[in-house]
Amino acid sequence: MTIINKIEFIIDHIDPLGQGVFKKDDQIYFIPKTLPGETGVAEVLKRKKGVHFCKVIELYKESVKRVTPSCPHYQACNGCHYQHTDYEHEIELKLASFQRMLAPIDTSAPIEAILAEDRTEYRNRIQLHYHKKAGVLGFKDSKNKIIDVRDCLISETIIQKEVQKLYEDNKWMDLCPREISGHVEVYNSPTGLKTIWNKSYASGGFTQVNKKMNEKMVNLLNLNLQETNIESVLDLFGGTGNLSDKYPLCRSVVDIYSSEMPKEFTSLDLHSDHSLNEFIQKTDKTFDTFIIDPPRSGFPALSQWSNHYKPKNIHYISCHPQTMIRDLRALLAKNEYKIDHIYLIDLFPNTFHFEAYISLSEC
Repeated sequence: MTIINKIEFIIDHIDPLGQGVFKKDDQIYFIPKTLPGETGVAEVLKRKKGVHFCKVIELYKESVKRVTPSCPHYQACNGCHYQHTDYEHEIELKLASFQRMLAPIDTSAPIEAILAEDRTEYRNRIQLHYHKKAGVLGFKDSKNKIIDVRDCLISETIIQKEVQKLYEDNKWMDLCPREISGHVEVYNSPTGLKTIWNKSYASGGFTQVNKKMNEKMVNLLNLNLQETNIESVLDLFGGTGNLSDKYPLCRSVVDIYSSEMPKEFTSLDLHSDHSLNEFIQKTDKTFDTFIIDPPRSGFPALSQWSNHYKPKNIHYISCHPQTMIRDLRALLAKNEYKIDHIYLIDLFPNTFHFEAYISLSEC
């Protein structure tokens, strides 16, 4: 059997990972850094059961929406996905992708996009990988190879300067630990710039990477919360309480904590099968409002918690819309809640990532 390593394509649409999609003869091809309507030739890098992962070799026809990327690392780097088009079109592609994701939950509510002010220089945290023997520091590309990204434009200026210092005369090799390979996180924390080697991501405490857009998100949430008469808020996966700060006297914040927290904070693994029973034993409070902001795995136990507390309003925020939609689908199937608002909040410009926010109220 002849294995074809090149394919001529015409891009139909962009998938949730920012990749162009081409289909032919029951085969599907994912081609990054393309745009709808573009045609050309792609090389197949990997294939599995009729699914092919490719890279562009040549474009025959470019989209009128194509622009020259501002970052010198863009073509080789796997960190950004939309620098080859303008911001307006990026948002159009994200909205179309989000709309397709929403298909499992029948809703007529329109999606409102909350736009970013800055497309670059917004991340307050960046993680680089290193390998001492190879003498390389940077991001990993699609082949898991570490590439130099000393001029990456996505992080805040203060972080860019710190990263460039690491590259100067390979200074990073003198600073990194003994391990042959690992990673370093450069983080603009509330107490100043930090460089952390070989620890778990956000080990110094999780915060949203885009400060300006986080403020927009919190303000939007508070506007919606003000529309209801709130008596008690349960902030699940609440971290430092970022989303419920406006309600310190009537909130309970739940997450996993390694240090002592104020009395309204409860340390609990919400992905445990026994988390609800454990929480009930810790408090006899009732809650009329849920705020939920889980990790990418979502919150499969949402229906169980809502069945017990029966909140009047639920505000679900997620960086992984598919798991959020899965959780809400189970909840909406009971016809006890309706969707009031759907938002796409662009915390991660130039990438396929975004925060999704859906608010629900009792039917």
